[in-house]
Amino acid sequence: MAQASIQDDGLSIRVGRISRRSALFALAAPALIPSACSRSEVGKKEVATAAPVAASPMKGLPRDLRPFPPTTEPMVRIKVADVRRSEVEFGAVGQQLWITAPGTDVPGRACRGPVRLRHTKTGWSVRWSSGGRGGTAIFKTTGSIAIAKIGRKESGIEFEGRSLLGTIYVEPIRDTQGRTELDVVCHLPMELYLPGVVQKELYPGWRPATFEAQAIAARSFAVCERAFWIRRRHYDLVAGQASQAWTGGDASLRARSAVRATTGQLLVWRGQVVPAYYSASCGGQPANAEDAISENPVNSIPPLRAVAMSNGSVCGCVTSSPHGDWTITVPRGAFETAVLEFGRRKGDRRISELRRPLRLDVHHRNQTGRPVDFELAGAGGAAPVLMSAESVRRILATASAGEAWNTRPRSACFEVEATSGSLKIKGRGFGHGVGVCQYGAEEMASKGASSLEILERYYPGAKVYQAWSTAQPARATPRA
Repeated sequence: MAQASIQDDGLSIRVGRISRRSALFALAAPALIPSACSRSEVGKKEVATAAPVAASPMKGLPRDLRPFPPTTEPMVRIKVADVRRSEVEFGAVGQQLWITAPGTDVPGRACRGPVRLRHTKTGWSVRWSSGGRGGTAIFKTTGSIAIAKIGRKESGIEFEGRSLLGTIYVEPIRDTQGRTELDVVCHLPMELYLPGVVQKELYPGWRPATFEAQAIAARSFAVCERAFWIRRRHYDLVAGQASQAWTGGDASLRARSAVRATTGQLLVWRGQVVPAYYSASCGGQPANAEDAISENPVNSIPPLRAVAMSNGSVCGCVTSSPHGDWTITVPRGAFETAVLEFGRRKGDRRISELRRPLRLDVHHRNQTGRPVDFELAGAGGAAPVLMSAESVRRILATASAGEAWNTRPRSACFEVEATSGSLKIKGRGFGHGVGVCQYGAEEMASKGASSLEILERYYPGAKVYQAWSTAQPARATPRA
């Protein structure tokens, strides 16, 4: 599911009055489960098409930095890989490619794949071969190299076993030791990017309404990420848990249809775009974004606050998801060691010098009963330390025995039962629990809910706004 980008590592410590490091549009992305299909009922009459209402100041709150809806389809930059070497290869055998050095007067070159690019101190060496004949070109620039496909645009450029849509930029980056690494970043229009997100995030047999709700949420999240990162770095999103999962472009008819049916539609609140976080399963106890993501003002808006379902009912994911409830056991010694190591790593003596045995108790819950933070206490009467639930989850994951996902805490929604030798962790859900619950959305769709009804349930108060149409070309991305 979607998960984000300004980096808030979720490991902030709370003492007394809670304080967390905030990061704009940060997404604590869980491992998203592939997802689904849904019944399409997003009619044009139901979607606002007038100019969005201008945002008015929110009294008593810091400045809201969410973006306004773009008027045309934007380009997005998706980082798909960081290659920890100075050489990389693109293109299937015989695939026609066009190589350029953006921002320079160096002439472009047409060649046939596979193409091998090598970054040196003086520029780029490009080599290719086809039909027994080889070729070499030198690009005298230490900046990026761009690779575009010649011919059919529907198919992508081959890279490490998958096909990538758009124009590929290879960006040289220096690591902390001064060695060159290469970031592989795809530049492509938003509507071309989204089918691969919806395909990767949902199960293929889910209903069209679930797919369409996912498309609108993913589009809204991507617009917010782009607005923040456009001038700060050379990519807007990561193809993975740090942002949103992405296939590279391959998508089913159902995923493409969902994106086409919702083209240009964004979630807005008070005239500005909602960073529409989502996770696989909320476990019936959704989270507030300001608790689970960061305390930045963008996360304090009503659409990102948890709402308990009426009549005592709970989210459908509780019964339809394999993550409705789960239990793992963590060795007590391993947990305590991980806590002390965490304190040393953070330079926090209040944690690193806690005396064993340690005690862990829920300190505060949100309005749905989901833990917000825990109280960590040691022997000897030292003052207890408050830690965010997400911080505790990460420490437990470090201490868990085994690498499989089902041996680690799947969310920060859990209770702890301590014994002399272990901690039994009883939890619910998978992911951060903010916004759309994918399993819950599919359960709603199975009962006839439209994509609009799904979005209204999980982003209360937000409206779907028609920002652009298919007739408008994607706007070029300014260079960071």
